[in-house]
Amino acid sequence: MSKWIEQRWDIKHIRNGKVIYEEKNKKNIVPNQGEKAILEVFYRGIDSIVPNDKFYIGLYNGSIGESTTLATIPSEPSGNGYSRQEVERSTTGWPTIELHEGDWRVVSKEIELTASGGNIGPVNGAFIATTLDNSGSLIGAVAMAVERTVIAGDRILFQIRAKHK
Repeated sequence: MSKWIEQRWDIKHIRNGKVIYEEKNKKNIVPNQGEKAILEVFYRGIDSIVPNDKFYIGLYNGSIGESTTLATIPSEPSGNGYSRQEVERSTTGWPTIELHEGDWRVVSKEIELTASGGNIGPVNGAFIATTLDNSGSLIGAVAMAVERTVIAGDRILFQIRAKHK
């Protein structure tokens, strides 16, 4: 897994207005597909890898490793209000750029997913992708310490921080 770019995730599970589960500063997994996409866009100028200047955050249940691709994401949920959530490649989607411990990093907006009409899950991780469908690239993922089921009315909040190391 890549060590030259570091992403960290904050995850909150909210029920009835109260945080019932929270993980902060969870280290991102960057599979081969994500490493290649980052190099292609930055060094080779192949911007078509991230069409429409958007990323999408989704959920999964299983494990993600070095060779996982967007097409092989394990057990992505469907229905009950679930869809991959958009975060723009812009100062709106990544509104903050700051020096952190001597390195520049970007911080995403807070991304929210709400279950409606039934449960979403179980899930034990989240991922960032370049497309709404499985035709794009898996940029990174995070594993939650505990498997969660998001019941109707619950919200999951994500925020991602990324920097070059």
